[in-house]
This record gives sequence, C-alpha cells and structure tokens, in this order.
Amino acid sequence: MIDLIVMIVKIILLILLLCITGCQKQPDTFQFSTNETKITVSLHQIQDTVFDIQAAVYKPDGDTTLDTWRLNYPVYRFDCADITGDGIPEIAVGVIKPTRFDPIVRKRLFLFKLFDTCYVRPLWLGSKMSLPLVDFRIVNGRVRTIEQEGENSFVVAEYEYKRFGLEWLAYLKRGLSMEEAFEEL
Repeated sequence: MIDLIVMIVKIILLILLLCITGCQKQPDTFQFSTNETKITVSLHQIQDTVFDIQAAVYKPDGDTTLDTWRLNYPVYRFDCADITGDGIPEIAVGVIKPTRFDPIVRKRLFLFKLFDTCYVRPLWLGSKMSLPLVDFRIVNGRVRTIEQEGENSFVVAEYEYKRFGLEWLAYLKRGLSMEEAFEEL
C-alpha cells in the first residue's frame, strides 16, 4: 500500500515538473529561408527591461553564425518580415523609452536589418510616428500602426520603408475605439 502511494506521489511530481518546464514562456521566434540559408530570429528577455535580439544563420555548407543585439529598454512588440524588398527579413521591435528629441517616455518603433544576412544592425530607430504610437504589426511588407488621435480616438496607419526610414502612406481608418483599432490591425 505504501509503495502504491509513493508511486502515485512520484507520478504527480513528475507531471507537475513536466508542466512547469513545458509551460515556461519560450522566446518570440521567427524562421525564414533564403535560397538554401535558414535564418532564425528571436527575442530573449534577460531582465525586466533588458532584451536580446538574436539571429542564427545556418548556411548550406554547415557554417553557422550567431549574432546578438542588446536592448536596454522594455519591449512591447516583436515582429519580423521583409519590409525592404531584398528578400531578407527585417526585425521590428517596439520599445518604451524617451529620445533625445522627445524626452517623454513613449512607445517607439525600432527596425533592425541582418547585415551580410547574419549580423543584427540598426536600420531605423524611430523617435516618433505621425501620432503617438500604441502598437504595430508588419502586414504585407508594410508597417501597420495603431496611433492615438485623441483621448479615446485611434487611427490605423500604414507606412512603407524607404531609403531613410518609414514613409507614411495613409490612414486606413480613423476615429476608432481602441478595440476597433486592434481588430483592424
């Protein structure tokens, strides 16, 4: 009888252990292939306000390159897609921080490129969008944002990457509630 109880307790502990280790948050990860090269881009939280962007590039000859870019700011969004049209994904990171030209702590959008297809480097470190930024996604190679137009009024805007940063294309919808804006995003 005691052996049975001990075995049941061991099984319960094993299930709990598997559940705890299996339920831990995994890093945000995106995987891409260009020609025969495989690219994995991920975001790892190191501390509350410290994150690492990591790129792992696996080439067909067996060569692997791993590069990391440290962000010392809170991150609220991480996305990855080709927005320059070169076939290599760019990394979009939403950070919360002040800037030299805007000292208010706000949500910002940073874009990174994979230089030489493997090194994480800044592409555009945005200080502002046309209105205060709430959130963003990359949709069909363009950056789509929710921006705050008024106290309870939001817009969904679309931007395209040009040579020196993001160029505003259009407000897709205006005068939305926050919930409606997220549905449009």
